[in-house]
Amino acid sequence: MVRHPLIDDVVGSAIVVDSASSVVWLTDAFASLLRRASAAGRMVVLRTGAGAALTPAVRHALGAHGAAWAVTDPDGSVRDGRTGAAATGVEDFVRRGPELVGTPSPEHPVSSDSVRQISIDLTLRHHEGRAVDMGSAIEALCDTVGACPTRWGTAEPLTVPWDRWVVTQYAKHEAPGVSTSYAIGDGFSATMTAHLQDGVVIETMSAVLTVPEEHADPSLAPRLFDAVQRVADEVEPVFGVVMQRRGDADHLVRAVSHGEPSPLAVVVGPEATAFLDRDGEWPPPHTSTTTFGTAAAAGAEASAGSTGDARVGGDAGLIVRFEHGWEALEAFLDRIDEDRFLQLVGGAPLDPAHEDGHVGAPVSGGPGAA
Repeated sequence: MVRHPLIDDVVGSAIVVDSASSVVWLTDAFASLLRRASAAGRMVVLRTGAGAALTPAVRHALGAHGAAWAVTDPDGSVRDGRTGAAATGVEDFVRRGPELVGTPSPEHPVSSDSVRQISIDLTLRHHEGRAVDMGSAIEALCDTVGACPTRWGTAEPLTVPWDRWVVTQYAKHEAPGVSTSYAIGDGFSATMTAHLQDGVVIETMSAVLTVPEEHADPSLAPRLFDAVQRVADEVEPVFGVVMQRRGDADHLVRAVSHGEPSPLAVVVGPEATAFLDRDGEWPPPHTSTTTFGTAAAAGAEASAGSTGDARVGGDAGLIVRFEHGWEALEAFLDRIDEDRFLQLVGGAPLDPAHEDGHVGAPVSGGPGAA
């Protein structure tokens, strides 16, 4: 490939981009390099100082294109900016992958100034015969906490005023290929993708909203789940994950630890409920389920600890709430047929953003990850 002007070094199959900026933006040039390197089977390693911060758009783009973030501390040591795992240099990312696994380096600090946030990752299907309206799900969720998008774009800085009609037109223009756009607002950041699969528009959204500290607003959780249910009743969700996490108030991503997020719920759309294994105890331990859709309107509901067959009509979806975080989520994921889920969404990513924003397990793959 022709040498890109942002390339500062080449180490084996890795392309190194050095940045001395306090904030790294997803410029057109950087986005272009990530796309070209990924298409050529090369890994981009973004190398910054310890005090640098990434925008949510950069965070997403690194994960989507299999790129790494190497942080060089003042003493010359190197660590993974996302996990904090120590590295000897760029070679470790080439050998071990873009996200290093291991005990965080002593230089990887725990944040002492973070805020409570909710992340919502949702995959939706817009069927023929329905008006495609990108961003309506985001607006419904944002209205719950008063943190709504104000600007959007496909590269930074994001300067275009938020208008979901314009966002939708952009996605239609890119179809049938994958479109990716970003949105920000006060206490809000999101990534949206869309692509066409067999005449059906598949939309994914990954939104992070700053919310009041726990117990400051006791009615927040019910309002949030009501908003999720309203979205689910208006569009056709396939799969979604709602997490509680900690993060910086400005939504920038810094090379610090905010602790592990806590899963709150998953959303399983009407078409996807047939891919759940409901044999034995249902719902799984430490979970409770509520239906939505046509069967939900008829009042069908299954509660935690229920016995027998809690199966509902084929046109009903499920909101599964977790009482014990990861333990409950893992028990639920054991009931999912991942291959059939992926077929349903044409390979769109179904996985939640982790506390550092990197997209990972439980379910991965698809155009949003390539």
